Amino acid sequence: MNTLMRQWLLGASLILTLVSSHAQSTDALVNSPVVDDVVLTHDRFEAFNRGAFQFNDGWDQVMFKPIAKGYQKIVPAGSRGCVHGFFENLSVPYTALNNVLQGKFKAAGQDVCRFVVNTTVGVGGCVDMASKWHIPKHEEDFGQTLGKWGVPSGPFVMLPGLGPSTLRDALAKPIDFIADPIGYVRAIKIRNSLRGLKLVDTRTSLLETLEFVDDVAFDRYSMTRDAWLQKREADVRDEDYAPDEAPLASGEATPVEPVVHNEPEVNKASLEVNAVTGVSDPLAEAERLAKQLTKPVAGEKK
Repeated sequence: MNTLMRQWLLGASLILTLVSSHAQSTDALVNSPVVDDVVLTHDRFEAFNRGAFQFNDGWDQVMFKPIAKGYQKIVPAGSRGCVHGFFENLSVPYTALNNVLQGKFKAAGQDVCRFVVNTTVGVGGCVDMASKWHIPKHEEDFGQTLGKWGVPSGPFVMLPGLGPSTLRDALAKPIDFIADPIGYVRAIKIRNSLRGLKLVDTRTSLLETLEFVDDVAFDRYSMTRDAWLQKREADVRDEDYAPDEAPLASGEATPVEPVVHNEPEVNKASLEVNAVTGVSDPLAEAERLAKQLTKPVAGEKK
């Protein structure tokens, strides 16, 4: 089994190496916007993807969702936040590495600062002190790095047991798996427990989002696919990447000024509109009109 796994990982790595060999230079990519085709990709494997979605959803309804709800109900919010921060902190070095591969060296430096601060002062990531010190957070993986290098996303693929992806991201997942530090824990029981806890933490963080999809979506598969593809395109385009807005060191951090809404002007404008229309309370007037419209006409049978 280990031999087959190694051969598969070696083959995937070889494919990624051959594909990335045609990528543009890093400097050119950093100075030019990324144009990714992920949202425009045709769902050519829709029949298979819908079957995989039903398979994943079936297991989720039977096992993962109930466990996540029980975890949310039993474990206090503070403890859940500590667990979530711990796993997020573990992924920061890999994010820094991908930022280096993408040529975003300042962002990589910020990632290193986040990891050092949260690991030490934040007690292993239990407390997000880096955010309190205005050190920005980034999320990068090898699939985004390939997108930054110009590798096309390919068709959308719903992976059984893993969820939504694209062909490019599916090929990159073995690299992401190898880079997971949990896999290097030698004690099998501890390693499996950490992976199980990470899975529960991830599913718990998605409870509200997936329940919203269940409530509003006519076609849950299509909504999940489209929302994930748009989010993925935003990740590849680095729409949240603004390293110059926050410095590397906490001592240089500049507090963000809160946005102050000019309420007096809004109220003044409302009073002017009310003076013209002769309506003192627009909401009350709307309710009165609605009641009048719903009253039966005289002589009409109810």
